[in-house]
Amino acid sequence: MIKQVAVAPDGNGGIYQALLTSNVRTDMRKRKIEHVHAYCVDNCLVKVADPVFIGFSASKDVDIATKVVRKRSANESVGLILLKDGKPDVVEYSEIDKTTAEAKDPKQPEVLKFRAANIVNHYYSLRFIETIEHWVHLLPHHVARKKIPYVDTENGETVKPEKPNGIKFEQFVFDVFPMLELQKFACLEVRREDEFSPLKNAKGTGEDDPDTSKRDIMDQGKRWIQSAGTTVTSEGDADASGVEVSPLTSYVSFVCSSLETVVDAFLGRRGSGLSQGPHDQGTGSD
Repeated sequence: MIKQVAVAPDGNGGIYQALLTSNVRTDMRKRKIEHVHAYCVDNCLVKVADPVFIGFSASKDVDIATKVVRKRSANESVGLILLKDGKPDVVEYSEIDKTTAEAKDPKQPEVLKFRAANIVNHYYSLRFIETIEHWVHLLPHHVARKKIPYVDTENGETVKPEKPNGIKFEQFVFDVFPMLELQKFACLEVRREDEFSPLKNAKGTGEDDPDTSKRDIMDQGKRWIQSAGTTVTSEGDADASGVEVSPLTSYVSFVCSSLETVVDAFLGRRGSGLSQGPHDQGTGSD
């Protein structure tokens, strides 16, 4: 006899219902919070509570803003931020035909016409979050076919299917975008190498996997050190040289502007704020 129905997460759009049913908004009001930053946890390069992004959004007095990066190629599997029927919206890559995906910008023939890749990095004003009750029930549900583990009732063993065997209904965080007037929405393009390196695939895939995440973090640290006037070298593979900069030492590169501080931290003279990769032999010199 079935005693309880198994349930699953309802997609990242479930954040709105969670805000409605939890005590989070009460806490925000108590602490006089006016601006909220939300992002996907799989992006190792995200700038949490980025003051530039929040300042940009607040200065434009918008209710929602989003960061985008430029698509790597026409066939990259990312959703796109665009204007649809006069409203801001996101169109998934699976909904765009080949001709549209490959279309070039008439004003800039060297780039794609639809190139603003959605990286799920959003700003919200608290005044907008205070209106959730009025629209959360209008958000659509999307069908997602998933590989759902289950228990074999004959032997009690857990089965992990190799192909999708079930359907989940999910909501997406961007489903609320079309509910806004265009003047209450803003979009900020950022450099991919600085702010977007998602972990989506298994190790060894070669794209958006643990290896590329590590590489992008190490490459970012290397750029920061080099911008401060230091040379980074490796005794091994030159392409693998890189430096991991602790977020306790630097949030963004301009904090690394003091070469003395950078080198001291690198050499461990003031607490090792910088570290080499486990397989790299990096050296810092002025």
